[in-house]
Order: sequence, then C-alpha cells, then structure tokens
Amino acid sequence: MRVFGLVCGSILLLGCLALAILLIPPHFQIRRIEPPLPERQAVLEAVATPGGPVSVGFVNTASQGVPTGSTMAHPAFVLEWPDGRRFLIDSGMEREAAVAFGEPLEWVMGADPARPHGSVGEQLGLGARRVAGVAFTHLHSDHAGGVASLCAARDGDLAIFQTPLQADERNHTTDMGYDLLLEAGCGRFERFGGGPVYLTPDFPGLVAVAAGGHTPGSTIFFARVADHLWVFSGDITNSRAELEDDLPKQALYSLLIVPEHPERLSALRRWLREWDAEPDTAVVVSHDGEALEASGIAPLG
Repeated sequence: MRVFGLVCGSILLLGCLALAILLIPPHFQIRRIEPPLPERQAVLEAVATPGGPVSVGFVNTASQGVPTGSTMAHPAFVLEWPDGRRFLIDSGMEREAAVAFGEPLEWVMGADPARPHGSVGEQLGLGARRVAGVAFTHLHSDHAGGVASLCAARDGDLAIFQTPLQADERNHTTDMGYDLLLEAGCGRFERFGGGPVYLTPDFPGLVAVAAGGHTPGSTIFFARVADHLWVFSGDITNSRAELEDDLPKQALYSLLIVPEHPERLSALRRWLREWDAEPDTAVVVSHDGEALEASGIAPLG
C-alpha cells in the first residue's frame, strides 16, 4: 500500500511539473505584452476614409448552450465594400471541429452538445468567392478553423492580415489555429500597415488595434459602416455582462486553460466600455449568442 501511495504521489508530482513547464512560459509571455492603446480621435480619423464598407453581417458556424442559460456562438463577421469584395473577421469552425471543440465543455461545465450550423464557406455559398481578405481577433482554432472552407470555394489566394504581435508571438493555445491557416493552403500572409492604429491595405474603413490580454496576438477591429462604428472585441470578454459589469473571467480558466493577463484584460474592458458608451458605436462580443442576435448585425447564410 505504501509503494502504491509513493507511485501515485510520484505520478501526481510529475503531472504538476509537466503542467508547470507547459504553462509558466506563456504566462510570462502574455504578461509582458501590453501594446499602447490609441487615442479615440486617431481611431475615428482612420475609419473615416472614403470608400469604406457598406454592410456588415455574421455567419454563426456553431452554437452551444452553457449552464448559465446562455448560448455560446462561434461567428465569422462579414464586411462588404462597394465593389462587392468581402472581408472576414474570424472564420468560425467546420462541422466536425465544432462538435469536437464542444465536447470538453460538456465534460467540464455540463454544457449541451455543440450544434454545428455549417462552415462559413458552406453558408456563404457562391458568396464565399467574393471574400478577398480575412483577419482574426486571435488564432484559437474556433476562430481560425473555417478558413479551409473558404479555400475550397476560391480559385486564388486569400489575403490573411495580421498585426506584428499576432504574426510573431504565439503560444501553445494559438499554434493550432496558425497550423490550420497553413494547412488550408490558400492563405497569403500580409501585415497591417502602421500602428498603434493598423490600417488594412485595400480595405478602407477597417482598422485593427493590438490588444493582448487573452492571447499574445489578440486584436480588436473597428469598422465604420454608414454612420455606425462596430468594434469587434473577440474574446476579451466571453459575454456582454462581463463587459458591461467589468467582470473578470474565472481564475482557473485564465490560469490553466488559456494563460491570460488579468490586469490587461481589466484595462481592455474599461477601454471597450468607453467605446460602447459612445453614440452610434457598439462593441461586439464574439461568443455571446443572445447579444449577437440583438446587436443589429444581420445574419447571413
């Protein structure tokens, strides 16, 4: 019995050591990433260029009910320019990947099984051919996995825009998403121009801001459509309530699941709340299904 106890203790110790080896470097990495947030006027001037997007919609690639009673969504946001070209912010997931992604939430949280609605390529149909560019709030697989479905619908390359931080700083949670982009086979990586307000070449009215906090390359996007400014915040918060009430994510999630920078996320929540309070401006939280439906952004597909 004593030998059994020693063996179990040794296994537990080795498991803790392995976990520490995996998690300590990304925790140090994410805590040193605090890119400067631009002044409001700089963002407004950058998105005010003529010829900007004329519409915004979303494609929800999967839904999953969670124990709080809310629905977790996995959207791709679709911006369209006057010449018919489209640009995607995030790309959701494909069907099988959505089911697999949802299974751990079933086991750990008691969530409902994930319900895939079809990849962004499937739901856009022939309209997927007009997607000329794509960018990501971050490179987790549930945001990057749908690119393969776009490649299947296209004949040429797809421009994949990244900030320097997203291109150069990754960890074990974002490597999988980056690999999915490489495996998709039609991506042509490009850098946003400028900074701290990053311009999108050939897509006026759309800008990016390096954020950090959630992943090293987390990025917030601003797009002016007509007289409305949309702010796509990715996973800085997982719900509108977290944004509006300045609520942090669960400590174990930020410590063990996705190594996050809680102080940076707090600063980003305050910054985003200031934007959300402005007239004709709305912050969009990716995974809040109910808030997404109520946002005024049209569902596509």
